[in-house]
Amino acid sequence: MVKSLLMILITLLFQIFISAQEIPNPGFENWNGGTGEPVDWLTNNPPSGQGTVFQSLNSHSGMWSAALTVQSVGGFPLFPVLSAGADGMGFLVSQRYEALNGFYEFTPDTGDIFSVAVQMWSGGAQGTLMGSGVFISTIDPGNWTQFSAPITYSQTGTPDWCNIIFTVITKGNILTTAVVDDLSFGSASSVEQIDEIPKSYNLSQNYPNPFNPTTNIEYSIPKQSYVELKVYDVLGNEVATLVNEEQSAGTYRADFSGEGLSSGLYIAQLTAGNYVQTIKMSLLK
Repeated sequence: MVKSLLMILITLLFQIFISAQEIPNPGFENWNGGTGEPVDWLTNNPPSGQGTVFQSLNSHSGMWSAALTVQSVGGFPLFPVLSAGADGMGFLVSQRYEALNGFYEFTPDTGDIFSVAVQMWSGGAQGTLMGSGVFISTIDPGNWTQFSAPITYSQTGTPDWCNIIFTVITKGNILTTAVVDDLSFGSASSVEQIDEIPKSYNLSQNYPNPFNPTTNIEYSIPKQSYVELKVYDVLGNEVATLVNEEQSAGTYRADFSGEGLSSGLYIAQLTAGNYVQTIKMSLLK
């Protein structure tokens, strides 16, 4: 009896793990030494010469990340392409996700573009396109920054197939590089300015609190500042970067989603200039 219950528990835990890890090799920790490609991803690396996609030690977490670099082939730029799935055609999913999130760095010249495209299908890669999303950056975020590609659906129901494609496009600039890491599905994050110029820095308590799965975080900056708003778990591990940019004076509202996170206490930290403030947030599922 005990053995049977143990086997059932192990099976359930395995199913939960698989469901939570639908994106193949999401942190790009596993690489194929023979092809130089991340496991369960396909690149357009040429059969000889310098590849456009390669293993990078510049990681957001873990040991590795995936770097995409424009190379020169025969005097012409070869733009990098990184597609999910061992054949580049995607992978199975079991939920109707709101967004593809991840972290990236990008060092562009004028006119360069880093692009993330996500597609949700019903009936596999050759079935019906249910929804799609895109994230595009043309600026250098300065360091690791979270991206979010909100998925807009044109069909009802739950998709069973997804494909993700990364690329870098330039006007001919060689060696323009983007680095990606720590992909995940979740809710789309957004930040909006909601009030006029405040008199002081402030980070307000999130609302609702406790929350499930989303909550709002308001903060104020009295003058133009470089702002970082990050969320950590109680062990100090960063779980989200909501803001990482220069912002003008004002009061802002940021949305945070606990989709995919465990119930518990989380810390939101605002850094603006020399000002640092934290609040405690409770995720209750």
